[in-house]
Amino acid sequence: MSQRPGREATYAKYYEMPHQEVDAANKTKTWITRAANFLVTLTEVEPGSVLERKNQADEYMIILPPGVDATVEAGSVKIDGKGDSLFIAPPGASKITAKSKGLIARIITTKAVDLVEKAHNKAIYADGAPEITPIKYWPDPVEGFKLRHYDMSKHLDPKGPRIQPRCYRSTNMMVNIFGHYFTRRDTTNLSPHWHDDFEQVSLCLHGQFIHHMRWPQTANLADWKADENFEIGTPSATVIPATVIHTSRDFGPEDGSEASLYDIFAPPRFDFARKKGFVLNENDYPMPDWDDGSFAKGTLLDFQKTKTA
Repeated sequence: MSQRPGREATYAKYYEMPHQEVDAANKTKTWITRAANFLVTLTEVEPGSVLERKNQADEYMIILPPGVDATVEAGSVKIDGKGDSLFIAPPGASKITAKSKGLIARIITTKAVDLVEKAHNKAIYADGAPEITPIKYWPDPVEGFKLRHYDMSKHLDPKGPRIQPRCYRSTNMMVNIFGHYFTRRDTTNLSPHWHDDFEQVSLCLHGQFIHHMRWPQTANLADWKADENFEIGTPSATVIPATVIHTSRDFGPEDGSEASLYDIFAPPRFDFARKKGFVLNENDYPMPDWDDGSFAKGTLLDFQKTKTA
């Protein structure tokens, strides 16, 4: 683990925060949270709401949660998407038109400087986040850049295990969108771990969560930071810094209440991408012919072993 003190975490309680962008003409209200390499925008929409990127520099992702339908356009292509689906929009102009009321998430790199300037937590990254490996773009997708749509509901088994990961990548980012679940996590089977050189954003749209974080202890006592066990509702986004030991769990009633967790990374993670079949759209996005081990540096721990005297 790095001996650099961990960066401050961001806990974005959207349910208590003002929106960073309000567009009355297009009937949208948007929260904007940034990490070192990317932004998470979460927008309240109603039927007819429009979200546009007129000159997007690179690919970005659009998440339609269950129950939210929309039409997405890019170039001459127009695709209707049902809830529980993912779009990857190409560089250039694109437009989302909501067909129902709810929330739409977009994951966009920090090349979108117009959004970076509006992020509520931009001050945390005033130093440029030198501990984070910058985006190195992966090879162009098969058949070139175009609007792509993935029906994630096809990869959800109602009788399957509690946690069902659904991982997708593009040339510049990766999302792991767990199927929504209805029972609470076993507290004897948590997964504390850290990432040496990249951040994770956990976007949660349903339920209640506790994000457990433990900062590394460097040689300088002044850098030490107390553990955080942060309770947060939804919708919310939590930016987990590099080097920080972390694990998350949902809590609350065991009566079948819904919880959702979407983990976001940029650029794509080699460790996930190397697992054949784990990334569901791996046939659309070739692996690089280089692999320097970045975005695979981290360790799963027995949490008891991390306790200090």
